[in-house]
Amino acid sequence: MFTAIAALMSMVLVVSVFAISRSYLQRAEVGHNDLLLQDNLDLLRNVLIGSAVVVTGIGAAVGWWASRRVLTPLHQLAVTAARIASGDLDQRLPATRDQDLAGTVESFNTMVASLQQRIEREHRLFGDVSHELRTPLTTFMASVEVLNRHRADLPERSQRALALVTAEVDHLRRLLDDLLALARVEAGMHRGDQEPLSVRDLLIHTLAERRYPSDVLTVAEDVIVLGRKLELERAVANLLQNAELHGGGVVGVTAGSRGDDAVIVIDDAGPGVPVADRVRIFERFATARNGRRSATGTGIGLALVAETVIKHGGQVECTERPGGGARFQVTLPAVGEIEP
Repeated sequence: MFTAIAALMSMVLVVSVFAISRSYLQRAEVGHNDLLLQDNLDLLRNVLIGSAVVVTGIGAAVGWWASRRVLTPLHQLAVTAARIASGDLDQRLPATRDQDLAGTVESFNTMVASLQQRIEREHRLFGDVSHELRTPLTTFMASVEVLNRHRADLPERSQRALALVTAEVDHLRRLLDDLLALARVEAGMHRGDQEPLSVRDLLIHTLAERRYPSDVLTVAEDVIVLGRKLELERAVANLLQNAELHGGGVVGVTAGSRGDDAVIVIDDAGPGVPVADRVRIFERFATARNGRRSATGTGIGLALVAETVIKHGGQVECTERPGGGARFQVTLPAVGEIEP
């Protein structure tokens, strides 16, 4: 389109120059050469200036229109891709009538649909395997419990073996519980609807249930969040357990606000987490490379925390605590504040 306009303006210039030249030659025959030449040069200058202004304006308008046409689909693609990356796999690019973009849009939507189906199949398999393992595990736990009732009748060597079996069965039970919980969260199978929750009350209840002293909690500002109480309590409990198992114990829990978000901070007294591992530890069965590991952990706790917080529209990150140790910070969208 711009090429056609430029060609049209060039034609106007050529016609103008031709007309001026012809007029000059005709008038030159009657002896008005100097005056006629000056008039024609002025006219030519005005035509050139006017044509340049018109072509520049049209070019700017066409360039703006073309950039909008090209950049708008790219912006939609970037926004949609960001939402998909954050876990919203139901997002799709809107259909377009542009034949140049229709194929790209269709291919992108097909790719996302295929990715969503594959992830859903993995989640179903993940949950089904964990669920099917519960039946033999229940039988195994019942048998071990019967043996423990008669533990005093067993030889010392058999008692030690029974203690090891009991510990491993308990570990396997907790592992399956965490796997099933993670599968439910990833699949969107939530227990109950979201409700307004006081962050202060949530932390007080979670800490009291695990017999933490009241002075471990500091609430700078109580904030209301929209969430599922059981899931958020379990996420906080997993962070507390992680601090106990891998971080030398909890040294402080802080709640407050930052902008439009509620912030929960849990500090531990351990060796901290290396920078290279601060994202990786939220993956399944991941362990840090600095000794923050324990045979009693399941390797699922922090992955479950991350998935739960993401499903609530927030984020969790691991940083360094001032003075040493690790700091786990949970950020959740706030829906209101509680006046003191």
